[in-house]
Amino acid sequence: MARFLKSRKSSHGASPGSLIFIGNRKMEKSEIHLIAYNKETLIEKQIDNLDEIQDDLPDESVLWINIYGLQDTQLIEKIGEKFTIPPLELEDILNTDQRPKIIENENNLTVFLKVLEYDQENTRVAGDHISMVVGNNYVITFQERVARYFEPVRERIRSNKGRIRKTGPDYLAYALIDTLVDGYLQSIENLGAVIENMEEEVFTETRKEIVQKIYRLKMNVSFIRKSVFPLKEMMLVLNKTESKFIQKKTYSFFKDLLDLSTQAMEAVDIYYNMTNDYLNIYHANVGNRTNDVMKVLTIFASIFIPLTFIAGVYGTNFDFLPELHFQYSYFIMLGVMAVIAGAMLYYFKRKDWL
Repeated sequence: MARFLKSRKSSHGASPGSLIFIGNRKMEKSEIHLIAYNKETLIEKQIDNLDEIQDDLPDESVLWINIYGLQDTQLIEKIGEKFTIPPLELEDILNTDQRPKIIENENNLTVFLKVLEYDQENTRVAGDHISMVVGNNYVITFQERVARYFEPVRERIRSNKGRIRKTGPDYLAYALIDTLVDGYLQSIENLGAVIENMEEEVFTETRKEIVQKIYRLKMNVSFIRKSVFPLKEMMLVLNKTESKFIQKKTYSFFKDLLDLSTQAMEAVDIYYNMTNDYLNIYHANVGNRTNDVMKVLTIFASIFIPLTFIAGVYGTNFDFLPELHFQYSYFIMLGVMAVIAGAMLYYFKRKDWL
């Protein structure tokens, strides 16, 4: 199963705006979760169909609809009809491979994001596709599966803490995006801790498992990088646009998100370069170890070359050789060999080759 690019066979040749789910099905049946709130009241429930959404909500209420599961294209189409979401945007909502971006039209503002989670046990970063549609009095979020990404925001709404119940849908959108960006930083922090803790191991070990571990970490960093880089672009656009769906006082919060996305991108760059450096260090260590082995073998070969020469000369089959019949010739030859070997070892030691 590809992590970096999803199969598009089902949408090959389809016309623009065709509602075709692209991705891995993570739920059997889609679910609809609804929250409506203002300063005084809160309505929260799970509904079976869109007809249960009340049109006569309390004054100044913000409606938050969360869709779990993207495989039900008919449900997505009905949401598009009810809230006037263009077909091209619905197509991107159903494409779980869609990169982070922002689109604005007359009726709403649509934001496409990714969720990143680092599984420490399997040392793997996984991601989900998140889409968010912001209108005059509503926010619609689309998730691939039931997950607790937005639970901190729900808790703030339920407990009526902070300003979230006193503000509009634009602040709710900010709070949701902020939660996701915090998740980015948490995932990068957890992965970065593993990378930094490998430093001593990389410098001292040359086992094959080390390079495999480095490569897996590099793949995870690349996966995060694929989402963080367009996130920074999206935040720049979001802060520059003058959208009617975002109040001026909310822009200061989006500027904070721009800072966080910049911080995330810088951290990813650092860890990406660190994994590259680790690979270079590993290969350098392997090369140095090989050179050390070759150096020892070369030294021993250099010592035995003259000894082999002497043994070869006195092993020839001639009748007349100097000192051939001398009583101590054998011991003299061994002594000469030992002196030569010792002199060469001393020379190598002086040259710091040993």
